[in-house]
Amino acid sequence: MNPSADYHNTAKTEDQVLEELGDIDLEGKNDKTENVEGQRYEPNFGKGQSSFPLDVQEAVLTRCSVKTLLRFKSVSKSYYGLIKSKRFITEHMKHSVETNTNLNLILNHTVCPVSESEESWYGQLFIGSLDTTNTLSLEIPLRKIDQPFTDWEQGTDTPFIGSCNGLIALRNSSGSIAVHNPSTKENYHITSFWLGEFDVKDDVCDGFGYNPVDDDYKLVRMIQRRGNIERTEIRVYSFKEGYALEYETEKPFYLGSSCADACFSNGRLYWLVASGPQEDVQDLILSFDLSTAQISSGKIPIDTSGDVYAVFLFPFAGSICVSCVDDGHGSFCQIWQLKDTVNDKKKATVSWERLSFRKNGVFGDGCDFVKPLAYSKCEGKILVDTYNGENEAWNLYWYDQIDKLGHGPISINNVPKGPRDSAICIETLVSFREIDDEEAESSSEEEEKEVMLSLDEYEKRQKRREVEEKDLTKG
Repeated sequence: MNPSADYHNTAKTEDQVLEELGDIDLEGKNDKTENVEGQRYEPNFGKGQSSFPLDVQEAVLTRCSVKTLLRFKSVSKSYYGLIKSKRFITEHMKHSVETNTNLNLILNHTVCPVSESEESWYGQLFIGSLDTTNTLSLEIPLRKIDQPFTDWEQGTDTPFIGSCNGLIALRNSSGSIAVHNPSTKENYHITSFWLGEFDVKDDVCDGFGYNPVDDDYKLVRMIQRRGNIERTEIRVYSFKEGYALEYETEKPFYLGSSCADACFSNGRLYWLVASGPQEDVQDLILSFDLSTAQISSGKIPIDTSGDVYAVFLFPFAGSICVSCVDDGHGSFCQIWQLKDTVNDKKKATVSWERLSFRKNGVFGDGCDFVKPLAYSKCEGKILVDTYNGENEAWNLYWYDQIDKLGHGPISINNVPKGPRDSAICIETLVSFREIDDEEAESSSEEEEKEVMLSLDEYEKRQKRREVEEKDLTKG
């Protein structure tokens, strides 16, 4: 029998309908919402669900999207407590990483050394799901991300610092930083007070990452003051502790005005820096260990003394890649992937593997730069962002590793022209707001009301949400 039809044909109470659908413990009498650190969360899902193994229920939930899980929090106190628990959030993220699912593409404006375009995106950020994208459709629907800064100056850009565990870090014109979860729309703001004031002529770069040893997210800012570039100030802000520690180093590296923000991988932040103050192109990779605050550096595998006039660092497939733009006309791109990093007496020993990406005739004539972003969910293709210097065009393609062909360009809606930064961000429930046992048990009044809604009213609300989301996407 269709429970929805049964509800409309008979005069039953809302409690009776919901109990028939899942026999949910509406009063929460049997809920066990303890979520003590290090202990397993064991909620009670009601007597009608008790015969369904808890592990199986959780396994099903870990395969759901964040959007679905946010709605499931309103089913009962038990679901609310489980989905908010740290262990479940970690398991859900782990499953997404292992299965290459719940991936989002993020596009943002950036100042690019290979482009002379002066067009601005005026602070607009765009996001689109790759899970719903067919590599044969050549289209990725995008929507705008709400501006996370409350003190955002209209018309100014918000540079993209980095992404880690579903969180993106952005910087505004005043030097403050916001960490934003585009899936849950939660924000965490860090004022410039914690990260050090600086002059516009100082060389400054940031990095955002996660330290698994201390279970702590950290933001790192490096500053080299004008007139004293031999000394580097380093400020490390701990999200767990809520304050910053300050370091100094006189290691021989130079940020320069073109130093980009860091890339994160496996507990370390990486920057491209120069070995000398007069170097036009960065030739070193700098590593900062978020657990030990140890700094090390090593040579990149690209010869920057020749025709190379720009190098780039970016995350790909769980590691770090370095690429370049040169004046040569080779058939293949110079893209190298970092394989190992071994610290021995503060010296980094790194190994690199060259990735084979054919560019001539693959991504159109005049392709100067290729940036691999992510593997497709199936079909063995790689999503790449490309730059064509002849017509100042940025295009996305699916690159087939077998036949060495590019499929595209991919259509993306409502995205401005001009230089951009592209990144992959996984969908997660990660939040900086700790939920204690009392909060998990009581939850909010609004979420409790969802349980009491009739099916008819619930469906109406769901339809209204879908219409609002479609309007937001069109906007």
